[in-house]
Amino acid sequence: MPVLTTGPRDPTGPRHLTLDNGLHLVGVRRPGSPLAALRLRIDIGSADEAPGEHGLAHVLEHLVVRCSMGGGRVADGALVEAATGRPHTSYDALVRTGDIATAGDVLGAAFRQLRPDTRDLADELAAIRRERAQRTADVRWRVQEAMFAALCPDTPYAHPVLGDPRTVDALTPEDVHRLHSRWYHPSRATLVIGSDRVDEELAALAERARLWAPGHPRTESRAAAPPPDGHAVVSEAVGAGRRAVAVGFTEPGAPCGADAGFALARRSVRAARGIDVLRLRLRSHTCTWVMLAATDEPAAVRSVAAALRAVRELLLGPDGAALLRTEALIPELRAAEDIQRSVADATDATDATDATDASDASDRIPASRPTTATGVGELADAIARWQQGFAAALPEGPAT
Repeated sequence: MPVLTTGPRDPTGPRHLTLDNGLHLVGVRRPGSPLAALRLRIDIGSADEAPGEHGLAHVLEHLVVRCSMGGGRVADGALVEAATGRPHTSYDALVRTGDIATAGDVLGAAFRQLRPDTRDLADELAAIRRERAQRTADVRWRVQEAMFAALCPDTPYAHPVLGDPRTVDALTPEDVHRLHSRWYHPSRATLVIGSDRVDEELAALAERARLWAPGHPRTESRAAAPPPDGHAVVSEAVGAGRRAVAVGFTEPGAPCGADAGFALARRSVRAARGIDVLRLRLRSHTCTWVMLAATDEPAAVRSVAAALRAVRELLLGPDGAALLRTEALIPELRAAEDIQRSVADATDATDATDATDASDASDRIPASRPTTATGVGELADAIARWQQGFAAALPEGPAT
């Protein structure tokens, strides 16, 4: 029998349980909440696609919801929300506490044999074509994807999650079954639940999850080559002498700033200068980037570096503590109370080597709960590292 454990330093922290089939369960206490949040994360994303498979992880996400999960409807009408990213695919449900078992069974259906009929496949491929048309019409999406291609050349992280339309449209039901059999297995998954009675619910969910064994054995998937350490700035003209610009950099291992520090620094920069710093963990590496409008790429890089320098000076000045408290810490503490946010955070905290799709904010910005012990010095240091990372995208090298 698996054993329920907590982190050695925090007996009130998340509960962890690993089943014989390899599924990792995590429970997060949310006292007094009438709702429960569940997230099933499969450690398969577009970065696991080989040449000739680009876009197929996203197709599987659509078909799992439609076919395996019966459309993703839980109990009295709650719907499963799904998203495919570069490192992961996730399925989320927010339900009443009385519907936790039902929601767990719906999510667990992801591991059943997937054999869509031709009509289901055709309908979902049509939906994906509409999604692609909407995304590609957005200049920000195009520039962001061009940035990933520039930052991660010759790696599986370079291509968009939506993939190659020719590959996607040529998919057959037999291809779907083969890919699902190769990729979806409990040992590649983490299920997190946030609820009022988490110990009781986690134990009950574990008993049900033992019935989720898939109808196929686990097979090994290829390891995604890591992106190189580097910097990139890309842009596209938007008219009136302006360009949409993305500036980003990748770094190995731990990102710039701990999770809580990142969230607070991000809020401080956004409040003081209107710039949103984004982050995506690419397993062994982390990508950090910003998007803005500027006359040209060098002007954009200099603008970001100057803004970060100004925010750092504000934080280290006489009003820095007030800025941190009112514009960052208090809003972040309020946001951290959201039950779905806490479940997303706990899912990200289970990563051992993963330092979600760039369109999914919860994957971009995983954050542990901030505390009043997070000081202006810690935030200023993180911002200084961002400044250095972004400024290095200039041809002449880092700016001071």
